[in-house]
Amino acid sequence: MKITFIIATLNSGGAERVLVTLANAFCKEHEVSIIKFHQGDSFYPLENNINLKTLPDFRFDTIYHKIISRFKKMFTLRKFLKQTPSDVFISFLDTTNIACIIATIGLNTPLIISEHSNQAYLKSKMWRFLRRLTYPYCNALSVLGSSDKFYYQKFVKKVELLLNPCHFSAEIPLQSSFEKENLILFVGRLDANKNPMMFLKAIDKIDQNTQKKYRFLVAGDGELRSILEKKAKKMHANIEFLGKVENIKELYKKAKILCLCSFVEGLPTVLIESLYFDVCRISTLYHDGSKDLIEDGKDGILVECDNEEMLAKKIELVLQNEDFRLNLVQNAKKRCINFDINEIKQQWLKLIKEVIYA
Repeated sequence: MKITFIIATLNSGGAERVLVTLANAFCKEHEVSIIKFHQGDSFYPLENNINLKTLPDFRFDTIYHKIISRFKKMFTLRKFLKQTPSDVFISFLDTTNIACIIATIGLNTPLIISEHSNQAYLKSKMWRFLRRLTYPYCNALSVLGSSDKFYYQKFVKKVELLLNPCHFSAEIPLQSSFEKENLILFVGRLDANKNPMMFLKAIDKIDQNTQKKYRFLVAGDGELRSILEKKAKKMHANIEFLGKVENIKELYKKAKILCLCSFVEGLPTVLIESLYFDVCRISTLYHDGSKDLIEDGKDGILVECDNEEMLAKKIELVLQNEDFRLNLVQNAKKRCINFDINEIKQQWLKLIKEVIYA
């Protein structure tokens, strides 16, 4: 079978990680290609037999070129799709999905589009209109949560709930144990939605003696980095900004706590990856999905969005009670079976065959 994935970039995001994980799994038995819109190498390692193609650069520096370049990109994408013989196209993320639906008009190859954020994350009225207009023309749509499935079923004929696979499922045995350090972790883009400022404000409210005993690591990059670094300099805690981290598992192995502070998420990769490394997960009640991954007080902790005082109290609660932390991580490990790459690979293959032979 010939499978082609389409995505804007292969940077360090969660959707990119999922695509690479699926592509690496499929390429062992199938012919896999990836078409991406922007230049640059894949942040995550790709198997050598995957055919990687990149659209040429287009100018977006003026209003004129922004308009013209969008049309050029659409025609170029269609050309690339025609030149890549495939049994199925699979596109990732909303604006790329829209582009692929338009670019595949009249082509015989079925298209599966994949959402990786809650539907509310897309704020632009224009893009929401285009999504509502185009999504009915895909052959199938994969989503990450039950609320999204309910939303899209109103206007998309075939919607499947497919969880993200975790690449660590084939790498880290469930009986593994790790020697933890006094380390608390934030992983994610440094932007308004991921809300890393909540993490810093919570640290500032933690008892001073506790602050001195722990390192607080921020793994990720983004437009808020300089603001966050200025804030951190005014604090007494040991806060380190690591930028994008390629070998994230080395941080998971050492960390006692992972904090997710987002307002909106789909199925956060960090809350899944950390399951395999005995990291206690503390997450905000992000839009419509946090309870899918954490049962509060049983296998993780949930806090209100943008409530740094609550986050600080929960961090201290975990740090003061190691038995409680260990109980949370052991219960959380039971969720690993839901993200096994081999199981999710079979679910994807089932969907692919359904759209091909429909």
